[in-house]
Amino acid sequence: MKDKNALLVFSSQLISTVCDKMMSIGLVWYLTTKYSINIVPWFLAVSFLPHLFMSFYSSKIINKIGVLKTVIQSEFIRGFILLILFGTLYFIPEKSSEFLYALFLSCFLVGIASSLFNPAVLSLPPRLVSEENVPGLNALLDTSFSLSNILGAACSIFLLNIFDIKILVLINALSFIVAGILQSGVTEEKVSSSEILDHSQIGPMIVLKKYPLIKRLLISFLFINVVFTPILVMIPWYVENIYKGNGSDLALIEGSMGVGAFLVGIVLSLNAFIVSDKKRISTIAIVCFLFGLFFLFFSFSKTTFMASLILLFIGMLSTYLNVQVLTYFQTSLAPEEVPVIMVAVNIISTASMPLSFALSGLLFPVVNIPTFAMYCGILTMIIALFMPRFLRENN
Repeated sequence: MKDKNALLVFSSQLISTVCDKMMSIGLVWYLTTKYSINIVPWFLAVSFLPHLFMSFYSSKIINKIGVLKTVIQSEFIRGFILLILFGTLYFIPEKSSEFLYALFLSCFLVGIASSLFNPAVLSLPPRLVSEENVPGLNALLDTSFSLSNILGAACSIFLLNIFDIKILVLINALSFIVAGILQSGVTEEKVSSSEILDHSQIGPMIVLKKYPLIKRLLISFLFINVVFTPILVMIPWYVENIYKGNGSDLALIEGSMGVGAFLVGIVLSLNAFIVSDKKRISTIAIVCFLFGLFFLFFSFSKTTFMASLILLFIGMLSTYLNVQVLTYFQTSLAPEEVPVIMVAVNIISTASMPLSFALSGLLFPVVNIPTFAMYCGILTMIIALFMPRFLRENN
């Protein structure tokens, strides 16, 4: 796609998401090695809590400010918060409580800005390009997210061994500011006030009541996310204690998930394979069962290579499932109902993250982590086995 708006949005997102992923890997590894693995779940929970708190207000703020302005301003806000953090960390001793508090506070503030940025940037494509080019721009955005897992992990392999955590914070801060500058060159098509009013009058509860199958899908994914998400905080523990690796190994494992997602995304963009209505529920259940099976395999992994291979397949499954579910939502709902359901999707995903991380934070100090991982995998498979019956529309 040669559209100016599309190229500006893609390039800005690629820059910011790559650097954000790079810093995220660095922070997780820093907290694991300098403090304790028990800190990581709480840190990740703090980063996701703002998305939950803001989920009921973000759409109103975005509509009041404007979609494009929200994207640009939230980029600058995130950049300036991290610049302040970068300067502050030079006056605080490392490994101190104050150093940790500064990381937590800045993470929470960045999360508030991100809770506005994420829904705004996903609402942007129809406002920037013609209708026939919207799928292409969406594909570019998805590609940038997948590439961020690959390139961000690859960059962190080198930078973690050269610079300290403060430099990674600075790089991420500058990436947000550069992204905001690039997005300032984007031209947004005007949206009539009546269109915004119509969308705002349709609440999530009304739409979910109208589509019970979608409601059951969201409930199922909430349970799957809560049980499956702990793998994100188990990975650094496995790297340090089981694989006896370092930050490079952590980046390689997390990057492999991005590679899997990217490969499937490319294949589906060239030939979108969408299952029929009759097979949709069974397909979703099978993919969720495979999530649990690979989680079970991960619990017994002994090497970085084995973990990378497992995460590669998990990344592939994740992209395939996302395409199937989002396509179903987009084709089953009226156009004005799609954004409302996406708000509900965001609430479900953000609610599961802090809940799962907090649960992990409570259990990690008192349980054997490989055993915990094994039970999470088994529980995910059990939930998947009950999904077909639960998802029946006449249930």
